[in-house]
Amino acid sequence: MAFPKGIIELVDSLYQQGVNEAVICPGSRNAPLMIALTRHGGFKCYSSTDERSAGFFGLGIALKTGRPVIICCTSGSAGLNFAPAIVEAFFQEIPLIVLTADRPKEWIGQWDGQTIYQENLFGRHAKAFFDFETDDCSAAPLTAMAEPKGPVQINVPISEPFYPSVGEVIPKGEVGRVESRDKRVESKEYRVDFSYFNQAISSADKILVTVGQMEDNSIFETLSAYGIPVIGDATSNCGSTIAHDLLLADESIWPALQPDLHIHFGKSFVSKRIKQFLRTHKPKQSWLIHPNPIGRPDPFLCLTHVINTDAQNFIKSAEWSSKSWNTWNSAKITSLQAEFFAQPNWTELHLYNQITEKIEQESAEVHIANSLAVRYINWTLVKFIKTEVYSNRGTSGIDGCLSTAVGAAQKTDKLCISIIGDVAFQYDRNALWNQYIPANLRIIVFNNGGGGIFRNLDGAKDLPELDEFMETRQGFTAKNTAKDAGISYFSASSAAELNLDSFLHNQGPALLEIHTNSIENAAELKKYMALFKA
Repeated sequence: MAFPKGIIELVDSLYQQGVNEAVICPGSRNAPLMIALTRHGGFKCYSSTDERSAGFFGLGIALKTGRPVIICCTSGSAGLNFAPAIVEAFFQEIPLIVLTADRPKEWIGQWDGQTIYQENLFGRHAKAFFDFETDDCSAAPLTAMAEPKGPVQINVPISEPFYPSVGEVIPKGEVGRVESRDKRVESKEYRVDFSYFNQAISSADKILVTVGQMEDNSIFETLSAYGIPVIGDATSNCGSTIAHDLLLADESIWPALQPDLHIHFGKSFVSKRIKQFLRTHKPKQSWLIHPNPIGRPDPFLCLTHVINTDAQNFIKSAEWSSKSWNTWNSAKITSLQAEFFAQPNWTELHLYNQITEKIEQESAEVHIANSLAVRYINWTLVKFIKTEVYSNRGTSGIDGCLSTAVGAAQKTDKLCISIIGDVAFQYDRNALWNQYIPANLRIIVFNNGGGGIFRNLDGAKDLPELDEFMETRQGFTAKNTAKDAGISYFSASSAAELNLDSFLHNQGPALLEIHTNSIENAAELKKYMALFKA
């Protein structure tokens, strides 16, 4: 065969721009892409059978490295199975390069196998679409890395034959010819006139800083030193110890907390209360600090300015002065929490507090699944401060939470701990259907027999359809999945059976399944939340 024209050059072009990892899903139509990637010599390649899991696996790698990762699939519905990961990457601003093999254009729509319309397959959820036959695809890495970072699609029509003949030599790329290939392709030059903003900071009596999802960052300690309240969920990694979600449970104090100036860093919040608070007690000004956000996001419904720079540059360049008004004091909340958690029992809320305390003593990072898991870590007394927290909060779906953690675990020597509910685990158990389960992976599955969050939602918890159609009761456990994946399995249904030391310090990957009762969990959480209301 004559190897399909241009594919070797495409792959090498991506490599020369700093792309050096690829997650490849098996298939025939994408075989030339697979061959070009694996024989290039400059790529770390992973094989993953399930495209949905593969997409999140690649997302996890890109999350840790900051560089675009290739995810590659065959034609037809395979690309559509990437969609959940593409959407998550788009809103979480993570760079991916999606290589979708395709049928030749003359066969699209002709009732031939795997001929679907792959042009702009992901719609507005991909930053750009490149047609391999007509576009300059070398621009893909720069596009993926430009703020806001995100996924791009390169669609590659390929004709048969797909495989090289016996003895046929496939040319290799020139590995190493560009010395800067490992550097991130990004610009840090921001031009902001701070004169107006400095005046606003100086004249504001009450400043409130909120921090949405961000990577580990200690820069906000500067603001706290000035007496400016900084609040953020665990996913903000900003080190805030203010229990804002519990403090705001008492709506009678909201008027006293209303700021003149609100400044938001990072992306989304898990907490609904902070959004409700700012929507009803609007500040005079509300600023979003972001180099180039997607659209004009305004979850607080009070946005007045978008300042195009990053958090570090803004905090370093702005002129701050001490503010003594800070009434975001959660000392009373902390006291109530301490009294509550001093009487532990076998329910999820207490177990999350215990596990958080234990993980904080380790060198670890945690990947929190969506639904109740990501909320529990905001409500416990013990906080993740030194432990970096990740979560798929771009779209907040349960699909791919575990796969993201497995991908990220490839890029850290720390313990990489996935904390996940039973439904999210079963939904993504193909995350363990590969050969890349590292020794530092730890999975904690909270099994309460279904989607426990619905027992805590007003309106949902009283519906007669709750058990069958919302909570979706299930009796599966993770034991056989762990066995199939070669992962050590631990199980606990009582305090006497829970041995966190053995689990965390296991010699290889390990899974701990904690069994609880969803009705008891809901009752304990209701009792807890009642402590903080007026």
